[in-house]
Amino acid sequence: MAFQRISLTPEELLAAFQRAVEPLLYPSETDAPVEVMHLTVQQVGGAISEQDLQRLFYSGEDCQPIAQDIRWAEANRLESNGTKAFFGELADVITTYADNTFTVHHPAHRDLAYSWRQLRDLFFDHLVRQRYFRAQLADPDSARADLYLIGRHLHIEFDPDTNEIQTKELDWFALKTYVIET
Repeated sequence: MAFQRISLTPEELLAAFQRAVEPLLYPSETDAPVEVMHLTVQQVGGAISEQDLQRLFYSGEDCQPIAQDIRWAEANRLESNGTKAFFGELADVITTYADNTFTVHHPAHRDLAYSWRQLRDLFFDHLVRQRYFRAQLADPDSARADLYLIGRHLHIEFDPDTNEIQTKELDWFALKTYVIET
């Protein structure tokens, strides 16, 4: 038997991300929508860095806003710094801390936690080379920081006769939002 695709196509993944972010607003002083972006390998390259983010979103003539500081963190597993920075407690119904204390979240938060989990699972089930970026904007927008969660789509094929798996890295997907901190 031939190899069978077991991953979503780029179009299916984009549609799934768009459905997942629809009910969500990223909490800060101004709740912001989460935007889904599809970036080609030609735009980004094989890996993504702070310089790539600066080039893609904060450079060029009359570019507004201007990022004054871009920081990144790995986001390749649930407990990584980037994942914690982006999702925090958003996907928790109950948050348990290292000292065994816990927080039971408000019913409104709990209802959205399942949507945040769906978004998180889509991200980790379909993307590799994941990174989190925080771009602090320059004046007059210095109270705003843009947040990005970026990963590369993985095409996966499986041969049921041999149990062999083949993979190929495709384009990049980004989840973008912002926070206001005054």
